[in-house]
Amino acid sequence: MEVSNMRLIFRALPATAALAAVTAGLCAHAPALAETPWGYKDLGSLGGSFIGPVPPSVTGAAIGQAFAAKGGSGTFSYSGESIADLGNLGGTSTYFVNAAGAVAGHANAGGGSDDRAFVYSAGRLTDVGTLGGNSSHVTGLNASGQVIGYSDTAGNSSSRAFLYGNGKLTDLGTLGGSYSVAASINDAGQVVGNAYTTGDASSHAFLYSAGNMRDLGTLGGTTSFATAVNNAGYVIGDSYLDGNAANHAFLWADGQMTDIGTLGGSRSTAVAVNRAGQVIGNAYTTGDASTRAFSYSGGKLTDLGTLGGTNSFALGINSYGQIIGTSDVAGDTARHSFLYSDGKMLDLSLLFPGLTNFVADGINDAMQIIGTAVSNSGLLRGLIVTPVPEPEGDWMALTGLVAVVAFACLRRRTATALRAC
Repeated sequence: MEVSNMRLIFRALPATAALAAVTAGLCAHAPALAETPWGYKDLGSLGGSFIGPVPPSVTGAAIGQAFAAKGGSGTFSYSGESIADLGNLGGTSTYFVNAAGAVAGHANAGGGSDDRAFVYSAGRLTDVGTLGGNSSHVTGLNASGQVIGYSDTAGNSSSRAFLYGNGKLTDLGTLGGSYSVAASINDAGQVVGNAYTTGDASSHAFLYSAGNMRDLGTLGGTTSFATAVNNAGYVIGDSYLDGNAANHAFLWADGQMTDIGTLGGSRSTAVAVNRAGQVIGNAYTTGDASTRAFSYSGGKLTDLGTLGGTNSFALGINSYGQIIGTSDVAGDTARHSFLYSDGKMLDLSLLFPGLTNFVADGINDAMQIIGTAVSNSGLLRGLIVTPVPEPEGDWMALTGLVAVVAFACLRRRTATALRAC
């Protein structure tokens, strides 16, 4: 989920309380987790210290790299139960993982300057190939294993967005110019990204669907960038305004681009959108004095605040509206990861005695937060953090009621809703 350098530098619970948390979360009123006990599981290592994972899927699957006992680094997958050594997939890599445990990424296999996109599934590594040039890069993976990215064309004269699925690599084309890049894909196979217009006059956000690339336009300026697309086809990104003096985050839905606005300053950028259409991002405050994480839903922009310092930055959101990010603490002496839920910002660095420098990387719909922390021995470890439940019997007694509430809530959602039920 990467875009351009023009963007801001922002990318045991009681049984009754558990029921309230889950049902409230399903209706996008995130649980009040500030009082929730939390536990964590160390993802382990490959014999050495840990480097870092990427955000987990809804099943808890994760992917990352770890130092190996024999030296160097290797790639691992985490199934939700244990860590598995995938070997060295080709040096320094970028990875994505889906709920089925498929892995997509790009790696430098030959030690030269060219990366190649790959898919790893059921123990088999498949080279995605290129669009005629030397290198290809992965920027996303959906639930069915479709991969997106960008690749050099013949002669390495330009780069084009691609879609890979069922063994076929498809050039998504451009908006009339020479260059395009894919940024995000949803489970329906819709792709968003950015492409040059005719004559390479500017770069516009695009939506690729059913074999066609659609120009999403701008908010009045010359340039726009798409960041992500959810399963309902809502697209987020940011665009320059008329005169190109400022850029604002946007939400595109049903053929219309909506200016999300700012928190009083000149700039904002959208980071992620969940299945309910809630958008998170970062925006300047009045006078461009600071940057604040925000959420946007139902036409309302909300400042998430800070942990006592000047700035905050949103990083991820799950389907229930729970948000992770980082914030300056009082005095701006440090920056801590936070969880924002039910209108409250929780400092995640205070949850685990004996661990320091916890950095959250992602949150999924199982309320699992993945990140890294430094242990007492000084090693960087990968963690999956979860709320701690009561004994199993209490949860079993509530299963039917939770399912009924969840089903009723989900039924009230529509494809065009810009807020949760």
